[in-house]
Amino acid sequence: MSALDSLTTCRRKALLFLALGLGFLALAWIAHVAAWPVGDRFLGILAGFGAGAVFSSVLLWFMPDAGGGMPKALMRRYYREFIPAMAGYIAVMLVWKKLLDWVQAPALRVLVALLPALLILWIMRAFVRYVSDSDELQRRIELESGAVAGLAVSAGYMAAGFLQTAHLIDIPSKVAMLWVFPMLCFTYGIAKVFVARRYS
Repeated sequence: MSALDSLTTCRRKALLFLALGLGFLALAWIAHVAAWPVGDRFLGILAGFGAGAVFSSVLLWFMPDAGGGMPKALMRRYYREFIPAMAGYIAVMLVWKKLLDWVQAPALRVLVALLPALLILWIMRAFVRYVSDSDELQRRIELESGAVAGLAVSAGYMAAGFLQTAHLIDIPSKVAMLWVFPMLCFTYGIAKVFVARRYS
């Protein structure tokens, strides 16, 4: 048995995410050093996805391996729904700002502006279906993690609002709004590690 075969499913996924993340970061670095004709936004997106994948690999490494008990059909359906939605979101975000600048008609601008949100809804649908059809323990882990994340982000958002009102910080509103969902995902990932380990 090889060293890779002896790893849990979560840790094998962690290595995959680590390789993917480092690949994105390396690509962003090479594009920056070689002065490729791409904008800073594109480099930022590449670096962001790379950092996100590396962060996910750390979470997966410490996650107890509960996935082995999940029905394979359920996991296949989840990946079948999640991966195209996430790939579409990544593809759209690479061109979204340019597309938004190019479209002038107000009605079309609304559609283009909301396109990433529609893809996020597609991702959410895949997650909700996964949780709904999971066994009782996995559903409890997911819901507790989501509850902790929701409360933590809400508390942080409210605290930031008080600091903003007191003129102690100055965060542009569009930045604050756009970062709510990523922060929710980030906090959910951390919470899930602790919740899952508590039930393992």
